[in-house]
Amino acid sequence: MRKLKSETWVAGDCTRCGRQLRRYWHFCPDCAKRLTWRDERKETGCECYYCGWIVSDSFWFCPWCGRKIADEASSEEPLKKPRGFLYHARCPYLSCRGGVQYPMDYCPWCGRQQHWPFDDEFDGECPHCDGGVDDLMDYCPWCGKDATGRDLLRPALQRVRGLFRAARVPDWGYRILVRPGISGVDPNFPKVVEIERRLVERRDEISWPNLVGLLTHELGHSFLFHHWRFARSRRFRNAFGDVSKAYRGVDESWVSFRKRNFPETPVNYVTAYASKHPLEDFAETFRFYVIRRGRLKDLLAEIGRKGKGVIVFEKFLTLHTYLQELRRKKRAR
Repeated sequence: MRKLKSETWVAGDCTRCGRQLRRYWHFCPDCAKRLTWRDERKETGCECYYCGWIVSDSFWFCPWCGRKIADEASSEEPLKKPRGFLYHARCPYLSCRGGVQYPMDYCPWCGRQQHWPFDDEFDGECPHCDGGVDDLMDYCPWCGKDATGRDLLRPALQRVRGLFRAARVPDWGYRILVRPGISGVDPNFPKVVEIERRLVERRDEISWPNLVGLLTHELGHSFLFHHWRFARSRRFRNAFGDVSKAYRGVDESWVSFRKRNFPETPVNYVTAYASKHPLEDFAETFRFYVIRRGRLKDLLAEIGRKGKGVIVFEKFLTLHTYLQELRRKKRAR
């Protein structure tokens, strides 16, 4: 894999929204405006006939749109670094091996598509084109589509937002992203909730209700990490336990988050998964509270019918009381 050099590519602000842009992005990450990088600095004196982007007179193909632009000035052999461009790597095809500059989409000498590693430069990958994106980008700078991947989760997200309104859970500015890896929340970035991309792609196997449950569960982690003082309070410890204890037996196997009713076992937890750790206990309690629209009387009645322990009553009462406090503070501001 080719290693990139660490140059700064800041090239001005977007004329539509004012976002600071980096040179050779195809779209603005804030407003999705299509960008055209012309030869405004008179570096090469040449632009592509088709897309209008800056090119070299020596090129055989436009490195941005991939069309053939060869003429009598084109170099007979692939060059390493023509005037106006930098050298970052060789074309990976042995029949070419010409010099290419990041982030060219196509080799300017043979016209083949190029692939660049984005790991060290961006927070994640676009779920549509696999290009590098940052967590705060609304649009992918390479394909112009939703960089968060929320468009792939629209039915589930609409359902979750409706449940949050019904349960009167105050908004804490969370941001949901579809990313490779596993679903979860980094305690250092509590507002960012990552949903495993594979789950979205396996729509024939995983239902929307399951994704609604998963989203609500992970948002429970985000809520608690964002209100970490609550997690360290005595009343939280009395209800859920000490969040600093080590995890035991938590693996990456798929857990169904579809159920709306309490299982009869275990007695002191809302689900078996909640017994893994106080953090999971809170997230599962939060999930049931939200999915049941915060109807505390109905929840407590079902807890009694299922023969749950008194501590389960305490968990829902603790969460309900804390949400009431947050709403009062919000109204007072």
